[in-house]
Amino acid sequence: MKQEIFLQRKHEIRMEHTEGLGMMAEIWLDGAILRVCDGVSTPGCRCQPGLIEDVELRYSNDESYTWADALAGNPSERSAIEPVKGWGYVGYGQVEQVMPVVINFGGLRMEDPNWSNDDAMVGLFVRVPINRLEILPIRQLDWPEHL
Repeated sequence: MKQEIFLQRKHEIRMEHTEGLGMMAEIWLDGAILRVCDGVSTPGCRCQPGLIEDVELRYSNDESYTWADALAGNPSERSAIEPVKGWGYVGYGQVEQVMPVVINFGGLRMEDPNWSNDDAMVGLFVRVPINRLEILPIRQLDWPEHL
């Protein structure tokens, strides 16, 4: 089951280096360098170093996990995103809301597509695996904003 998570607030993102579209890239986000999958370059033209606008971060996860596993995985109540290998990370954070589930990973608030309507999760700490962190152009809404 593929899962995606989206950045919830504006961050200044700067491209440091990219190997090209669909390849490894290094970006600066709030003073930290992250290795991500490049979804902003175009075929034959790498994104240039510097500030990138109108982009978002999201992550994919091919591993299935239950909320029980996620809740049991962060007993020390940490908030961070830690690199594992390449563009893979482990996210530790606190659930801020449900329907949809929003997790605060210590500066990054991300929406988890693994929805829950269990209000008892709010305030609890979780651990979620991140197989691939990606940078992509911001998706345009396919419905009017006022709806």
